[in-house]
Amino acid sequence: MAFRSLWKIALLLVIGLTACAPDNLDITPTAVPTAIPNITVYVIGAVIETGKTVELPLGSRVQDAIDAAGGASENADLQRVNLAQVLQDGAQVNVPAVGDVVAEATPEATATAEAVSQERALLEHILENLPGDINAGTISWRRDNNVPINYVDREGGVTGRVSYGASGGGLMEMTFGVFQTADQATAYYENVRTTLRTLERSEQRDQFPTPNAFGGGTYGSDAIFVRDVVFIRVSVPQFSSTAGDPLNPMARQVFPILDAAQASFGT
Repeated sequence: MAFRSLWKIALLLVIGLTACAPDNLDITPTAVPTAIPNITVYVIGAVIETGKTVELPLGSRVQDAIDAAGGASENADLQRVNLAQVLQDGAQVNVPAVGDVVAEATPEATATAEAVSQERALLEHILENLPGDINAGTISWRRDNNVPINYVDREGGVTGRVSYGASGGGLMEMTFGVFQTADQATAYYENVRTTLRTLERSEQRDQFPTPNAFGGGTYGSDAIFVRDVVFIRVSVPQFSSTAGDPLNPMARQVFPILDAAQASFGT
């Protein structure tokens, strides 16, 4: 009997409180949003911040990755990229540049194609013989074998890029290009020099073979060279050390490495 009385009293209290509550009082439970997991994507090629690792929400698309890497560069060929493709964790987004496509073979182009294959053979030899570890001043760069070599056919030649990392999160990339003639190598050098934002205010450094161009800024730092038919680019898109300019000590290592590779080619 006492229990029924207590129950009636409780029910009357609830009814009374409800009647006294304001009309605009929302007593609906608030939904707790579900956190969206992130994925990690590596973006290279014709983007402003090439070689950048970005974190994106699950379900992001290729366009989102390009935007996170600073956007496409002026020479990007976006018509060859599926911008709507959904990305997966660990994916690599490679944005090609205009002119990267090899023209359809014709009888007149057969000799050129054969010549380019010889350039490719030398380039592969150079990249295969790059050291696994490079000590450049106070920085020790270690080759990242998890990143595949990025070969791109160019007009009159071919380029290839490899990646290195350093403790503290530093990232360095070396690109070599081998062309049929010195004029073609120089033409590609000039195209890169006038396209890269890091080289908009470039300078030439007398302690290195000419032509050379050094520059840097918000998007990292770059140094480019041409020696005969070989184009060279040293790019440092990420650098977290306090050791100063990473380009000079790294650039000093490039030419002995190239000399050794060319000397052993075909032996």
